[in-house]
Amino acid sequence: MSSRHAMMAATALIAITLCSPVVAQDIKSTEAPANTTAADDAKTDDATLVDTVIVKGIRGSLDAATKRKKNSAQIVESIESEDVGKLPDNNVPEALSRITGVQIERIHGEGANVTIRGMTGISTTINGNSNSVGEGRSANLADIPAELLKSVQVYKTRTADQVEGGIAGTVNVELRRPLDLKNGYTIAGSIKNVYASTGDTKSPYASLLIGDRFDTAIGEMGFLINGSYTKNNYEEDFVESESPYTFFGTTQASLPASQQNIIAPYAVNYGVETGKITRPSINLVGQWRANEHLDFVVEGSYFGSKETRGRDRLHVTTRQDGHTLSNVVLADDARTVQSLTLNRAAGVDASAQSYYEEVTSNNYTTNAEMHWHNDKLQINASTQYNWSDTEYYGVLTLAHFLDASGKPIQTVNVDLNSDKVPGRGPYITFPTTDLSKVDNYQLFQTHDEQTYAKSHEFVVATDATYRLSEDKFFRSVMVGLRYNDRHTTRDYGYRDTFPTSGLANFAQGVGVETSKLEVGDFSPSWRHLSGKDIMANLPAFRTAAGWDTEKPPRNLGQSYVDDEKSLAGFVNLNYGVKSRFPIDGVAGVRVVKTKGTIDSSKYTVVDGQPDIITDASGSGDYVDVLPSINAVIHFTPKAQLRLAYTYNVQRPNFLDLSSWQTVITSAGLIFSGNPDLKPNRSTNYDASLEYYFGRGGIVSLGAFLKKPDGYIYYAMHTEDHPELGAGLGGGKWQVYKNRNAGPGTFQGYEFNTSGFFDFLPGKLKNFGASANFTYMAKATIEYTDFTPEQRLIPGVFDADNTSKYTYNLALYYDTPQFSARVAYNYRDRYKITVYQDNPEYSPYNDATSRLDAAVNWTPIKQLTLSVEGANLTKENNNVYWGQNRMLPLGARVQARTLQVSARFRY
Repeated sequence: MSSRHAMMAATALIAITLCSPVVAQDIKSTEAPANTTAADDAKTDDATLVDTVIVKGIRGSLDAATKRKKNSAQIVESIESEDVGKLPDNNVPEALSRITGVQIERIHGEGANVTIRGMTGISTTINGNSNSVGEGRSANLADIPAELLKSVQVYKTRTADQVEGGIAGTVNVELRRPLDLKNGYTIAGSIKNVYASTGDTKSPYASLLIGDRFDTAIGEMGFLINGSYTKNNYEEDFVESESPYTFFGTTQASLPASQQNIIAPYAVNYGVETGKITRPSINLVGQWRANEHLDFVVEGSYFGSKETRGRDRLHVTTRQDGHTLSNVVLADDARTVQSLTLNRAAGVDASAQSYYEEVTSNNYTTNAEMHWHNDKLQINASTQYNWSDTEYYGVLTLAHFLDASGKPIQTVNVDLNSDKVPGRGPYITFPTTDLSKVDNYQLFQTHDEQTYAKSHEFVVATDATYRLSEDKFFRSVMVGLRYNDRHTTRDYGYRDTFPTSGLANFAQGVGVETSKLEVGDFSPSWRHLSGKDIMANLPAFRTAAGWDTEKPPRNLGQSYVDDEKSLAGFVNLNYGVKSRFPIDGVAGVRVVKTKGTIDSSKYTVVDGQPDIITDASGSGDYVDVLPSINAVIHFTPKAQLRLAYTYNVQRPNFLDLSSWQTVITSAGLIFSGNPDLKPNRSTNYDASLEYYFGRGGIVSLGAFLKKPDGYIYYAMHTEDHPELGAGLGGGKWQVYKNRNAGPGTFQGYEFNTSGFFDFLPGKLKNFGASANFTYMAKATIEYTDFTPEQRLIPGVFDADNTSKYTYNLALYYDTPQFSARVAYNYRDRYKITVYQDNPEYSPYNDATSRLDAAVNWTPIKQLTLSVEGANLTKENNNVYWGQNRMLPLGARVQARTLQVSARFRY
């Protein structure tokens, strides 16, 4: 971390800690009177936790989050909505990035790919019930609109009653329910428009909630409908390089002896990505509280996503057989290529590549619950039926570049480390062609592919809690059962043809477009077939491409049918110890038996012969025992120490676990699933020292140690498969599939503080601040397939997607009429993935930072107007090869956004 960022963090932490009444001298205004009764405390808590449509604001949101953390059995952080339709950010991952220990990536202007304390493998739940989409093990949090949420919680530790499946933690999305609202009708909603600097795009958002809570002769009832519609229009420009390694074949042979082992990327690309993601969502809920002992909930939700996107690239293959190299410039290490000229008489491999894709996702959930209790016993029962599907269809066209004589260009210059790219990156020049002329392109390949996956899931669960005593060691016991039955299918297929044609008039109704890259000090442009026109005129395009069916044939090698059933039972003992420092907590164990079968195919490709397809099946049957112990030591009513021991499990994805196999005999290659994959299991130790003050004030310090064993990664190994033939010789084949790594260690520390300056006079007490900091002291995975020399490479065992430092700073001002927030997020550099073929050149994402601000004005209690800005400093994303930045991978331009919104409530 740079000294500038360290100074910013240190200064903010000092200022924010002044919020604490331990430091501030005048703290009486923030404290409850000494003789406050327990009943008064309960009333205060109820007033905060029972959410109404009255605006909470920033202070109320922080207060609710702090109370949830203080009273929880687990270590949990949460983001509470400030108003109906108002989280601090536009989607769930963006909001989670404000939480201590959470790191995200940003794709197409949105938060995505959440990690918790350096680990992926997150379980997602909606109102506490498991939720997944298509063939995945979890839901895409970006598809759940922030406008529908009451709150979102990150559980860093678990108790035995929580659904297993997330080795990193659990993200629970809490939707609103009608009995949370005030009596009578409630109508609330929001409208918003987001303006982005890149591509000058505009993205509308809208939401509407209608609820009714009323009394009847048979009890209290409530109904709620909550819907939203969002559209994210985006553009992102990028430059990138691919897969550094040594040259091969005649290209390598043409190099001087001293340069035989020099390293260069396989290819370089310019790219422009444009698209739109439309997300309609709706939540319907009915509640009936028959009496003070019995209530029922019935609810259903739909979360949809439809994306159309164009990915247009200017592509040059820099490391290929049959070329000659000149003007080779090496880095100081005398082996990493910095720039070169490619030559080939038959034409260099340079092309315009145009992808146009449609991606849809539909996620339906239903849930019915019953809750009954008396003074001693509480019984809960629920059942869910969820179904979802995802579909992808994409078309790719590729066109070579021609020179003025109509022949493929023979020369291209590539600077792999150019200062024309912000943060440095590849820069390409074509000395023998004019890319603005459509006649200088020759179409040579068309490709399309389709993936369709669907899932059906049935769940039934019940639990009972019996209160044993008020003051003995064992306070209560909770037991429960959960049965889950999930059926998942996946169909996949693709096809290629190789026409020779100009771009103009290739297919009726399909025109030619120009893509223009806006990166740094240069703006190259190139031509390609219009993806929108292709999708609008698919029958004509298929005819021109030589395809005689509507969609590609099913490739049985990557299609499968899976059935997985699990039965879980658990017991929790709530305990307490009366002493000078009272202790309470939960100890439990969850036992899960999982059994599954998966049917797929083995697909053998033999040159000059029909493909050979045979059935392939696999099955698994295993038991996981997941103990957990959580304890809270209360030093004072405001100071406490949490300790936790948990054991978690993450199951492999269905495709990775399937028995599919594609065998390419001519190359000695096998691509396959791995039925022998084991779940990734982790032993975890956590501690959190917490001090609470005022309304919503907290200072906490946490430490954690996670010991996973069985991390899943993708790699090629040379294996013996004589039953498939000679392969590379002697029955040896190069096999690409997912595998289990050895043990790992994730150790880190967290600091968090927030509060308002209530001790200051006048309007200054309306100011508040927050800061959190995460330090990953160690994050390693023991990969077992590195050579002794590779094991010495710096960072070779670094875990993926894990930054050493992450921090958030925020300053806010809050009154019922006016509020404002300025927030800064910093994430240190991290390794994206391990590059198994050449681990010294594994890709690293450079440090990222983001400055956001928001202003809210409530002229009347029914209306709030807001202006918000994100990525105000317009920070781009840069990636490098190697821990020591041996070569730039490239840069991706990220937009600055401005949004205006209005929220109303009645």
